[in-house]
Amino acid sequence: MRKIGLIALSFLAFSVNSNAQVANFDALTFDSTGVWNGSDLSGFYEEEGFRFYNSFNTEWLSWSGFAVSDVTDNSTEGWGNQYGVSSGAAYSGANFAVATNSAKISLSSRVVDGFYITNSTYAALSMLNGDDFAKKFGGETGDDADWLKLSVIGKLDTVITDTVEFYLADYRFEDNAQDYIVTDWTWVDLNALGHVSELSFEFSSSDHGDWGMNTPAYFCMDDLTVNTVGIEEFAVEPFSIYPNPVQDRFTVNVDGVLTVYDLSGKRVKSYLVEAGNPVSMTELNSGIYIAKVGAFVEKIVKY
Repeated sequence: MRKIGLIALSFLAFSVNSNAQVANFDALTFDSTGVWNGSDLSGFYEEEGFRFYNSFNTEWLSWSGFAVSDVTDNSTEGWGNQYGVSSGAAYSGANFAVATNSAKISLSSRVVDGFYITNSTYAALSMLNGDDFAKKFGGETGDDADWLKLSVIGKLDTVITDTVEFYLADYRFEDNAQDYIVTDWTWVDLNALGHVSELSFEFSSSDHGDWGMNTPAYFCMDDLTVNTVGIEEFAVEPFSIYPNPVQDRFTVNVDGVLTVYDLSGKRVKSYLVEAGNPVSMTELNSGIYIAKVGAFVEKIVKY
């Protein structure tokens, strides 16, 4: 599991070329509300091979998952401004996504470079000032060790490849001057997740009660990116299996511990492998399996 705090990343650390696939949410046009929230009951928004899932409740006129917005209001507090962005603007273009707890994205199996993130206005001002449901981060003295964390979970089919954690707010520093709530667009690197076919997002917070988390579970996303060629270190596939499909044996191009899972996510075999040496699958039934070495994941078909 990889943990990330609020850090400055130079553009050179993420060098994208013209072959990058970037979902920047600017393909949508809105009515006067400046929002798509799934009220058309489509169930998702799709762009650049990413499918952003949405659930809209027609009885309560509420939504969960992903919405798309161009609302730049970063000063109005409360749930009524749930589509606003704390930075006051999209990272690029006019639109950005707003997401809630348990939001999900599906895609064809790829290594996702990452995305830009910041707090929604609703969440940021709730943490800064408190509201009817959630506490002011730091408390009255500023010494309370509060935090809001987003976990980005990668899956290939049903198997979790890894998790990247990002703190949207952190008040755990001994020096209160270092406490922060993210209000600028910040890059989250997802390369550690390896090949994934799904991304899901889960919140946790220091402020929770009998009914769960009190802090508003919203974040904003822009420029979700897969770099199809990328910088040199991402251009080489670090883990491969051959032949694939497999009859009895396969070979890998890496050393390490290789773990094989079935599609239910159950571990069925672990091997200590060396590059170029054959690995036997004779004891496994025909079917589809997932092989994992470190953060890298590949699908195996045994016939």
